[in-house]
Amino acid sequence: VEVKSDGEATKLANRIQREGKYSRFRLYDVDIPSPQVYLYQKDLFPLALVEADAKDDEVQWNLRDSRETIDYKLPTLREIRLEVKTRKTRKIRTFEDELGSLQIKHDDGEAFTIDSGSEGEKILGLVDCFREADPDIVITEGGDSFIFPYLARRAHENGMLDRLILGRDPSPLRVYEVQGHSYFSYGKILYRETAARLLGRLHIDGHNAFISADCGLEGLFEISRTCIIPIQRASRATIGTNMTSLQLYHAFKKEVLIPWNKNKPEELKDSEELVNADRGGFIYGPATGIHDQVGELDFTSLYPTLMRDKNLSGETVNCKCCLTPPSRVPELDYNICSRQIGIVPQSLDILLRRRRSYKKQKREIKDDQLREKFDQRQSALKWILVCSFGYLGFKNARFGKIDAHIATCAFSRVFLDRAVALAQARGFKLVHGIVDSMWLSRPEATAADYEALCELLNRDLRIPLSFEGQYKWIVFLDSKTDPQAQVLNRYYGIFQNGTLRVRGIDLRRHDTPEIVRKCQRDMLAILSTADNSQEFKTLVPQALDTLREYASKLQSNSVPLEELVITRSLSKNPGEYSHKVLQAIAAQLLKNEGGSVHAGQQVSYVMTIDSSNRKMTTAAPPELVDDNTIINLQGYVGLLISSAANLLLPLGYDKKSLTASLA
Repeated sequence: VEVKSDGEATKLANRIQREGKYSRFRLYDVDIPSPQVYLYQKDLFPLALVEADAKDDEVQWNLRDSRETIDYKLPTLREIRLEVKTRKTRKIRTFEDELGSLQIKHDDGEAFTIDSGSEGEKILGLVDCFREADPDIVITEGGDSFIFPYLARRAHENGMLDRLILGRDPSPLRVYEVQGHSYFSYGKILYRETAARLLGRLHIDGHNAFISADCGLEGLFEISRTCIIPIQRASRATIGTNMTSLQLYHAFKKEVLIPWNKNKPEELKDSEELVNADRGGFIYGPATGIHDQVGELDFTSLYPTLMRDKNLSGETVNCKCCLTPPSRVPELDYNICSRQIGIVPQSLDILLRRRRSYKKQKREIKDDQLREKFDQRQSALKWILVCSFGYLGFKNARFGKIDAHIATCAFSRVFLDRAVALAQARGFKLVHGIVDSMWLSRPEATAADYEALCELLNRDLRIPLSFEGQYKWIVFLDSKTDPQAQVLNRYYGIFQNGTLRVRGIDLRRHDTPEIVRKCQRDMLAILSTADNSQEFKTLVPQALDTLREYASKLQSNSVPLEELVITRSLSKNPGEYSHKVLQAIAAQLLKNEGGSVHAGQQVSYVMTIDSSNRKMTTAAPPELVDDNTIINLQGYVGLLISSAANLLLPLGYDKKSLTASLA
């Protein structure tokens, strides 16, 4: 069935589903965006070097590039950053505010500010700037949720919306309701804004982007090229959507129909089979406390490598065509297809090869700028690979299947068991093991001994394995809620080269206020000077002096407001909370001031004291804090104590004893 547009395809598909009572018909190839279909058909990809021949009404593209190329050249792209300030009539900015100023920053560092004239003149000045600078990329912070919808509204108020042309296409920005959507992903509620598009230019919104600081634009371009997905879509899509584009490409080339709404249920398992199958990855809980001279070994992209090498995909595990195949899943005896390579393994292959090449280049080249570029690219690929295993078991993954997910875990357990056995045969003791990492120790072992073990395991298992380093000391932490329970990914330690590694502590959490982050960082800086566990213990009193200094700063009210800000996500809309947690209280206050707040969005606040009930802790967004606001300084002291206890509990320092030490 042919339709005129992507939107028409979805409307028709929904109508067919309704007519068939949502069970009679199976629909395929419904929701593949037409730009991606075009790229798949022509074997093209974004930012590819091409030659174009125009004949009559057709364009013939001749590809002069390859997705396999590592040192590809990108076109020279002009980049600007746009910032907007409003003349606020309330405590937070709103669409009704008059336009204050506009600032455009060029990639060469030059900045241009428009702050004079009427509101209409400022808007036309912005249009002129865009036309003269002719940027390829426009970077904003909040462009989707505020800047461009706001500019469109102000232009409309001034009767000049038809002149607000910021793209290369002569179409003006349009006024639209900012309606993003909340969605559930990996156990969290997230929120995504509606994209503001500037036709002919790329608009990258840092508040609504896939890319992170360690990926940058180079990482975004790498994902767009490798996964064959338009840059603008890649910048805002989830990791799963980017990865799915690569899978859709391989399905398209194999002429495999792509299901619209996957509704294939998990195959029924009895209780015994379920217990045997659903065991997860290899886990060996650590002995909490401080350990000396521990080496860390990490398998590089273990799960994606197993999925590729063992041909684990939704259509290959327990396939109907190979009942007596040469390869079966260990412990479970699932058959694996030997007649075809699965779409998931096929898609992972280029990601694994490219990341490995970038990491190799990064180690070997001496040019710092080139090394950073390769690091950003491999970092972006890493995020895709990290999520590939979880996505394999996701119920809506087009080519996923829970049995393939389970099979990957089964293979990983066998590989890790084998690795541990080989290490123990050479005198190493397993201190901790989790999924794809091992922490080992052996008296008098050197870095060379660990490197030799890595080489042995690489040869035996044929899975890339790297020696991360040898710790002078490492502390494995207790559970926050149950001191008797082992925690798999909460530790900190110092490598022989002086590099600190921390996992699962306040310093790594996104909701930790800066004052707590700084205190914990300074305490760790003191402890990091120790060469062994004995020296570590002698430095604890000095670290506690640092805790007292920060507590004293709080109690004397000499900490800047910005260091007290806590940022957390909303799991519901503000009015849907039955218990008023602090982020919900702050969100409701923002909403009362005219702000737009939804489930999945992040809300910033400071802890305050209710003026009508001095014993009650409440919250206020930093924008609404004034001279009448009572900051809950003692609450922040409590956070400092908790962060110190997180570090030192294995050495006998709990919250009670730390609180007493501050008295």
